[in-house]
Parts: sequence; C-alpha cells; structure tokens
Amino acid sequence: MLVIDGIQIVLNGVYEIALRNEILDKCKFLLTMIKGTVPMNRNIGLDPDIISQPSYIAQQKYTMGAIELINEYEPRAYVEEVQFEISGISGKMIPKVVLAYNGE
Repeated sequence: MLVIDGIQIVLNGVYEIALRNEILDKCKFLLTMIKGTVPMNRNIGLDPDIISQPSYIAQQKYTMGAIELINEYEPRAYVEEVQFEISGISGKMIPKVVLAYNGE
C-alpha cells in the first residue's frame, strides 16, 4: 500500500491481482492458439506457417503476430519486448513475451 497526502493506493489488492491474472490468461490464450482453430473467430491465433520458416524469419513473424494479436484482442496490455531462447542442437525456439499494462 502506498499513501500520498493521506490517500491510500493499494497496488496488490484483490482487484489488481484478479485483473492482472485475467489479462495474463487472455494473452496466454491468444499467444498459444493457432490461427483458424477458434470456431467463432478464425482470425485469433498465430500463423502456423511460422513453424516452417528459417529461425530469423520465424522470430520476426512471431513477434509481429504477437504484437498484432495483443493490440487487437487485449487492449489493456501491450507487448513491450519479445525474446527467444534457442536450443543449440535441436534449434527449438521458445518465445518470451514481456507485457505491460497500459492503464485502461
């Protein structure tokens, strides 16, 4: 809790934690879906063609896809950064999407 001029601001109250979890759950859903698999909205999800691309193209397409999805379907957050952890032998890429709350 933060107190400024007698006004109490709770930063980790029940509402803030629930809101944060709701935003993270929705973003997780958006970033793990494959485009065309959600019955009522075939535009939700990432393009499955990313998988067959060379790593530098796949990283760019994933980053742009993640930014576009979050901007369109979760306006309360925005993508601050996307990093990739790459396994040396298998070439497996694991994206790490850093989100920020935009205050809406």
